[in-house]
Amino acid sequence: MLTRKLMQALAVLVILLSGCQGVSSSHSGTTEKTVDLSDKIEVTVRRVIDGDTFIADVNGTEERIRLILVDTPETVHPTKAVQPYGKEASAFSKKTLENQSVYLEYDKEKRDKYDRLLAYVFLKDGTSFNKILLEKGYARLAVFPPNIKYEDEYKQAEKEAKKKKLGLWNNKKGE
Repeated sequence: MLTRKLMQALAVLVILLSGCQGVSSSHSGTTEKTVDLSDKIEVTVRRVIDGDTFIADVNGTEERIRLILVDTPETVHPTKAVQPYGKEASAFSKKTLENQSVYLEYDKEKRDKYDRLLAYVFLKDGTSFNKILLEKGYARLAVFPPNIKYEDEYKQAEKEAKKKKLGLWNNKKGE
């Protein structure tokens, strides 16, 4: 009798656990590696400027944030025309980030020459937004040492997007 109840309980547990694996993320298609958010800085995104830059409330101060290790095509550059996939990258960033709480992680250099905060951005579920942009083909890898903590991981994400001919890599818009 005890063994039968134990087997039933185990079966229920297996069913419950297997059901958890089937939950899909809103970022389907990404190789999700989540990180611990406890050491990250939570901010609220106020406005997305373009695919790789946004304004956020950081500890009560409005700051311009520039994503590290990624470069999306231009849409608001003062001397450059709108580039292929720029509007798509900006729209994706706006849809994903605007009015949301996200988590920032800094690397060795905290600000760039324009006084923007340089950060890796993580969504509430711990996924890297920078990496998602690369995986979906909305961005190219842009390496500026010494900020290279996730370079290898992001390089692999870009490689996969190229292989799948996603976004920038689909050769349909002149790139």
